[in-house]
Amino acid sequence: MAEDRSDAAAYLGWFFLGAALGAAAALLMTPKPGREARDLLAAKSNELAKKAQQIANEAQGRAGDWFDKSRELFEEQTQRLMSAFEAGTQAMRQDMGKSSS
Repeated sequence: MAEDRSDAAAYLGWFFLGAALGAAAALLMTPKPGREARDLLAAKSNELAKKAQQIANEAQGRAGDWFDKSRELFEEQTQRLMSAFEAGTQAMRQDMGKSSS
């Protein structure tokens, strides 16, 4: 399941890269004066950079949330395991005490 998410993220990244390259090519091919085309290209690339940064920040936040949840789950499972181990040890001691009496 996690692999599906990373594959989807990779495809999405390639999609945005292709869209950016296509937009840049379209802007460069338009019949506009050079300065105007460069200004438009700079503006669009700034927009794209801001969107990419926003997406990266959101992904980082989600990854942090997943990490925190994973840590909590790990701590819960560790506590359960330790409790079960202690209960088993105590039961074994009680059984050994009954056997030796």
